[in-house]
Amino acid sequence: MRVFKYRAGDDKVFSRDLSSLEQDYFWSPNYGNLNDPCEGLVLTDQVFEQLNVLNNVFANAEQASFISFDSVKEAFRDLIAIKDKSGIYSLSKTFTDELLWAHYANSHYGFCIEYDLDKLCDFESTKYSIFDVIYQNKPPAMNVDSMFASENQNKTLQKLTSVKSKRWQYEEEIRIITPSEGKQYYDFRAVRSIYFGLRMEKKNIRLIMETLQGRGIKYFQMQLKANSYELTHQPIDDLYPTKQKYKYSISPIDEHAIDVQSLDEKWSKYKPYLFKLAEIARREPYCQEVTMVALDTTQSTIDNPIFFAQFKRKEYRHKNIYLTIKEIDDIFALIDDLDENYCSIHPKA
Repeated sequence: MRVFKYRAGDDKVFSRDLSSLEQDYFWSPNYGNLNDPCEGLVLTDQVFEQLNVLNNVFANAEQASFISFDSVKEAFRDLIAIKDKSGIYSLSKTFTDELLWAHYANSHYGFCIEYDLDKLCDFESTKYSIFDVIYQNKPPAMNVDSMFASENQNKTLQKLTSVKSKRWQYEEEIRIITPSEGKQYYDFRAVRSIYFGLRMEKKNIRLIMETLQGRGIKYFQMQLKANSYELTHQPIDDLYPTKQKYKYSISPIDEHAIDVQSLDEKWSKYKPYLFKLAEIARREPYCQEVTMVALDTTQSTIDNPIFFAQFKRKEYRHKNIYLTIKEIDDIFALIDDLDENYCSIHPKA
C-alpha cells in the first residue's frame, strides 16, 4: 500500500528530516507532541458508571470475592497509560491535497515521501498497529464490554489512538502506532518516491538526491494543472545517478543451506532454482548469511512451485523470502556480478 508523509522544507527542520531519510528511520512522537489537542480524547463516564452499578449489584454477593472492581478500574487506567506512552506516525493516503501541502509541507517549500507501508513496518521485530483514522462528530465512548472482550481489543486500541473530529477528514490519515515514542528504523526500500513542492528550493532538491543516491528512489516535481486548482506531478531525473547500490554486498551461503536431495523426482527439474534463489538472497541488502534454501511444499503445486530462502539479518534475527519461479527468473536476470565459480557450475543459469 502506498502512503505519504509531508515534510517541511524550511532550514529549521530540513536537516532533521534529511538526516532521518539518510539513516532509514522515522520518529514517532507521543500524543503530547501532536498538533491536535483533542488527540486521544475518549468519553469514559460510561465505563465508571457501569463499574459502579456492577459493584453495587455484587456488593453483598458471593461472586464479589472473585471480582475486584478497584483492579478493573486500575486496568482501565493502565490502558489509558499505554495509549499515552505510545508513539504515533501519521501518514496520508494522498499526495495531491492542497491543504496538506500548505499545512505540513510549508506551503510547498517542502516535500512529500512515498512509502511502501508493508516494508515500512516489516523490519524490526517490534510489533506495530496500523489503523485508518476514524472521523466523527463526537469523541468515542468507552464501555466495559468493548474494553475487555478479546474480539474488541483491536477496536479499543483504535478508539484510543485513531479517532479524530470530522474537520480533519480531508487528511485521509493512516497511523502507525508504535509501543513507545522515538526512532523507528525501517528497510530503506520502503522509500519509493519523493515529490518536491512547487516552491521547494533547488539546492534542497539537489541535497536530497545527493544524500539518497544509489537507493533507486524516483523523484517527481509537483505542478498545477492548467486552469485548475488541482495538483499533478511530473517525473524528474535523478541528478546523481550511480551504479553503486546503497547497502549492496554479496554475503556467504552456508555450506548446508542447499540440499538438492530434498527435492524428490517430481520436483527435480526445478533444482536450478535452489541455486538461483540462493544468489538472489545473498544480495539482499540486510543479509549476513544465507542459511536455508528450499521448496515450500505447503504452498507449491507442480505447475506453480514456490521456493523460500532464509537468511540471517543480524544476531538472533532471520528473514524469509518467498518467490515463484517466474519471480526468481526475473530477479536473477538482473544480476550482473555472478562469480566465475557459479557460471562454471551452472553454465545455463
